[in-house]
Amino acid sequence: MKKIGRLVKTIETSPENPRKGEGSFIKLKDGAIMLAFSRFGGQGGDHDYSRLVCILSCDEGETWSEERALFDDDLDCRNNMAAALVRLPNGELGLCYLRKSTLPDGRIACMPVFRYSGDEGKTWSGYVACTERPGYYCGTNAASIVTKAGRLITPLSDAGAPVHRYDLAPGVVRFMCSDDNGRSWREAMSPIESPYGDRGGLQEPGILELPDGTLFCHMRTTYGFQYQSVSSDGGRTWSAPEPALQFPSPDSPMRITDIGGRVLAVFNPVTHSPASEALTPWGSPWRSPLMLAVSGDGCSFVRRARDFSFDAFRAFSKRCYLIEDDLSDCYCYPAMIGTTDGCLITYYCDGGSGRVLNCSRVVKVSNAELDGEG
Repeated sequence: MKKIGRLVKTIETSPENPRKGEGSFIKLKDGAIMLAFSRFGGQGGDHDYSRLVCILSCDEGETWSEERALFDDDLDCRNNMAAALVRLPNGELGLCYLRKSTLPDGRIACMPVFRYSGDEGKTWSGYVACTERPGYYCGTNAASIVTKAGRLITPLSDAGAPVHRYDLAPGVVRFMCSDDNGRSWREAMSPIESPYGDRGGLQEPGILELPDGTLFCHMRTTYGFQYQSVSSDGGRTWSAPEPALQFPSPDSPMRITDIGGRVLAVFNPVTHSPASEALTPWGSPWRSPLMLAVSGDGCSFVRRARDFSFDAFRAFSKRCYLIEDDLSDCYCYPAMIGTTDGCLITYYCDGGSGRVLNCSRVVKVSNAELDGEG
């Protein structure tokens, strides 16, 4: 399979900041591209100290500025992570992310919150809670969308009550929605639950609006594939979650993004194998290689299991390309944005560190490569 793209930026780590990633892009009104991501301290674990920072590019991703903090008014919280930048219907920038705090009894709460900016990210509002129900919510970077009708949707996996460490409940997918540019939020769509009642449940969801308004939700699982569900009534009802057979997955997140004229999916195209010895320290399968799939409008990504066929998979695979093919490394938590000459993709990589969540890369893919010509 053809490998495409070229490396334009490595976001390096250091002993003080051993983990940098979970990026989200946005195009600013002056044409610059902002990339926001989490910068971790401590050992770089999910519960360690982390703040959101950003870098800017004024030349379509070829060169980048130094890092700067997005905001500095919430220093007493435990952790900020999983940034998702959006352009709001009123023209402002919006930022959804996860805010972790330590409760008086020592448990950790992980809550979705939102900020908005009227000056293109130079300053931000205080944070607005996306739900008042305390708990531990798991989400991914760059997962929020704004629909054609102007609804802001942040998909999350509800992992139950606040935790002492990683004692999470089975994930239930919920959708936090705002119809007033993020000033207020409600759970205006129905949840999606795993059909199996297992310990993992449905995790780290993403959502895509198709041209006819259908909503497509994809979810990380331990079942060997991304799982999928669709709604034709704005999320009031969802189809039963089932395997997305085009997207095998080793318990790893996937990102599907409409970049204008094309819809891109970035994922790890391997299944979970209990026989594999290539495991990370906490037991997840190695996330390698990294693949990009291209669709004109995203509809070819939505194929019910009962309609799946070899011919359909063959047509799908003709628009698939490798972004990373070094199987000794691993790659995850991607995000994408279109540029005038192609697209940018960012993701975590091991980088020889021996840990999955380490540094990040930014790769540029040309329009010719996306069209299968490069």
